[in-house]
Amino acid sequence: MLFKELDKLKRDAIMAAIILMIIGILFIIIPSDYVTFAGGTIGFALLVVCAASVFDFAGSTKALIHYIKLAVGLLAGLIGIELFIFEELFIMTLSWLVGTIPIILGIIEIFYAVIFAKRSKRRGWWVLVILSSLLVLFGIFVFINPWIKGTQVFMQVIGCSLLYSSVIYLLSLIWIWPMHRE
Repeated sequence: MLFKELDKLKRDAIMAAIILMIIGILFIIIPSDYVTFAGGTIGFALLVVCAASVFDFAGSTKALIHYIKLAVGLLAGLIGIELFIFEELFIMTLSWLVGTIPIILGIIEIFYAVIFAKRSKRRGWWVLVILSSLLVLFGIFVFINPWIKGTQVFMQVIGCSLLYSSVIYLLSLIWIWPMHRE
């Protein structure tokens, strides 16, 4: 049972790394002209989620979980409306989100490297600490973004950040995951 769950976690981690990699590549190749279109599309999708949550709540038994889903749906609708009204909100939200993801992943990977890889006496565990520290610094750079002026350059920096995050995530799986002895 435990090994099935560990295999499921490993598959989920690999899928998360693949998704981060694909999103990073998309951010690198998407022209900056489509950024406002993407913001409007995501705003419309959030409004659809809001409408679906309201209709789901109307036909529900009104349990606590339905109230929570309604609150999340209404919040999604509010964010969707704001994405329609404020064009810069999409880029600002994207910088916060993409800056936060590498910081959190980097801190978690540093923790895993020190706790698991060092204790299991894996060779080169300190490389993972250095790469994860660089990931945290890259996340802080994206979060603050002091030198990025153009939208195209900013989208490429976001794409590179997500690509680097996925590579570090895959490397940590190699270093941290237990090896089978035959």
